[in-house]
Amino acid sequence: MSKLAIRISSDIHNIMVVEKFIEAFSERFKVPEKLNARISLSVIEAVNNAILAGNKMQADKNVDLEAELCGDVLKVTVRDEGDGFDYTNIPDPTLPDNLGKSTGRGLYLMKSLSDELIFSNKGTSVTLIYKLG
Repeated sequence: MSKLAIRISSDIHNIMVVEKFIEAFSERFKVPEKLNARISLSVIEAVNNAILAGNKMQADKNVDLEAELCGDVLKVTVRDEGDGFDYTNIPDPTLPDNLGKSTGRGLYLMKSLSDELIFSNKGTSVTLIYKLG
């Protein structure tokens, strides 16, 4: 088992730091190139949600990222310092009634691009699971 971790402040400009972190763990864990776009897009979306919705862009709050390789499974966990949310009731943004809504697409994207999405700690932590094999 191998891990890499970083902590960023809740500044949207730190997405560049997250992109470098994704490159670093992808290279270290030898992530297949065909998965790079899926992983990058879904992890960046998770960090955006943590900064904007979780920490409400409060610069004194942090977002922690951890990438862990367990055999041929990559786990990327994103944690914020917010109050959490009801992750059991996420409306499907592809349904006609939800097409005009401005929220919900990020979680749908994260769920679609990862092999599994696990929320914990009242929704302040999300783990994206990717099967590399």
